[in-house]
Amino acid sequence: MKLLFSKQVKRFVGLVIVVCLVIAALFNAAGYFFHCKYISVAAAVAEVDQYEVRTGLLMDAMDRVGVCAPEAAAAVWADGLKGRSGAMQYSVMDSRLKKEYVQQLDQYNPNWVTGVSSPWIESYKITGQTQTGSGQYEIRLSFSTVTSGGPAGDYHAALTVVRDGGFWRITKISADEGLHPYMGLL
Repeated sequence: MKLLFSKQVKRFVGLVIVVCLVIAALFNAAGYFFHCKYISVAAAVAEVDQYEVRTGLLMDAMDRVGVCAPEAAAAVWADGLKGRSGAMQYSVMDSRLKKEYVQQLDQYNPNWVTGVSSPWIESYKITGQTQTGSGQYEIRLSFSTVTSGGPAGDYHAALTVVRDGGFWRITKISADEGLHPYMGLL
């Protein structure tokens, strides 16, 4: 009797496993055909691949577009800090700095949202610009931060901006440590 019961239990468990696998396969297929990534492994993988391709194309496009004045490079970068956008900051960097920045973002801010919710950058201004060489400038900026309770402090940055083909790109960033979270750095 014990041996017979054991065979019946094994058959029942086997049947339950088969039924579960069939249900999982049906849900997976339904999710794939209805593009629901939450119930389909294939749909989720396809969506990840789609975003990887899109991201790669956008990053390649950033190498072919740029700004036409040194101050514009500084303004785009500063708007990126103010808007918490790693993509804006990335867009005006030279290729070497872009590689370093992507590594930092991948490690600490994989969604490329930089900064903190409070205090936030309320405003910035370009405080100075010096030509340091042929086709090279240092641009100094000042950032003011605030909280819901009022002013939180001022920070400074200096950017080295060089002519790269027909565009101006940032090759070096020196900033107060207080600006690092807004830059996506820890």
